[in-house]
Amino acid sequence: MEQGILYDNITKRHGTVTIKTVATISPDSDDPVLVEKIDKTMTVAAAMWLTIVGTLGILFLPLLVSGLIDELSFDKKRAGFIAATEMAGVAIASGLGVIWVRRFNWRTTAVASTVIFIAGNLVSVDINSYWPMLVSRFVVGIASGALLAIGLACQSDSKNAVRIFGYWVACQMTVSSAGYLLLPIVRENWGLDGFLFALVLLGLTAFLAVAQIPAHGLKRAVTSEMRQGLLRSGPLALFGALLFFMAQGGLWAFLERLGLGINLTTTQIGFALALSSWLGIAGGLAKNWLADALGSLSPFTFVIVGQLVMLVLFETGTDILLFGTAVCMLQFFWAMGMAALLGGFNVIDKTGGLVLLLMSIAKVGYSLGPALMGWLIIGEDYSRALVAGGVLVIVGMSISRRLIKNGMTVAVS
Repeated sequence: MEQGILYDNITKRHGTVTIKTVATISPDSDDPVLVEKIDKTMTVAAAMWLTIVGTLGILFLPLLVSGLIDELSFDKKRAGFIAATEMAGVAIASGLGVIWVRRFNWRTTAVASTVIFIAGNLVSVDINSYWPMLVSRFVVGIASGALLAIGLACQSDSKNAVRIFGYWVACQMTVSSAGYLLLPIVRENWGLDGFLFALVLLGLTAFLAVAQIPAHGLKRAVTSEMRQGLLRSGPLALFGALLFFMAQGGLWAFLERLGLGINLTTTQIGFALALSSWLGIAGGLAKNWLADALGSLSPFTFVIVGQLVMLVLFETGTDILLFGTAVCMLQFFWAMGMAALLGGFNVIDKTGGLVLLLMSIAKVGYSLGPALMGWLIIGEDYSRALVAGGVLVIVGMSISRRLIKNGMTVAVS
């Protein structure tokens, strides 16, 4: 097998072919059978599902927190610490994936992580006190982060990784939408225990996905020039992503307050939030459509413009129509931005390590954003927080766009 290069998303526009190099495959590094397997639809679907199982705790964290407060009588502070601890476990395991994910057997690690995920949720069912619950949710977070890291690494090895990340975000939003329709009913009828058992059942499906993934990923050949480029661009790229996620997390945390500020009812606000979940699905898919039609960098521009329009609607809106439109735009461009960053980071870093760190940075951003926005809000005046959100989006996405553009190889035909 001659040395070759895996390419992703070749786009021809106005006589220019943009080629994004994903990985260099050398004769002694990767079996062509492995390369073929990783690109199979079943493998891609399995990897996507592992990442979704790995984010279940994060997706439905509000339901867990509500159960801890309502049924176990934990105060908001303690319930918040438990939630933050589980999220920290996900961030630690997925972030450290840059070290371990290409050294460990994927199937063995995924099976072990799934067992721990299931066991941790089962143990949580019988816990009524604070410290044991804190430990059990941290363990669940670690297992979730490991599944997330393996799934993302497998997706990033595909020759179509940039498109696949868009589909994954859309699938994640689909699961979130379905979950928030069904799981509250489960909690209402069977309580927190029923919710935890539902997570166990979803966790069991990960075993089916494990059977479809390879034992290991591609051995990506990285030159010293690539390594130096990553050291220069990697930290700045992560900083840009951090700013973007801070804006999203900060706005999301105060959506209800924004709605109440214009005299909407909680029912109206809830309807807007439910509808916006479906727009998130469209946002993940739209990223791929835009990249095909207008070039790989176009989603970044659309995210910036779209979120600025959204912020104006939040500032000037006085009824449910404008507020609902703004909320739907937030979810739409949030999903598009996530998909664009995942695909773009796979271009910057040929090892796929930045993609794993991106998920950890996202969690940090979601934690810092509400703190920043809360500091900027004065009484019922949200204008400073909205302006800050706009600045964070512009600066963050502009940094990422520039670095990803520099990471592309352009050939003129």
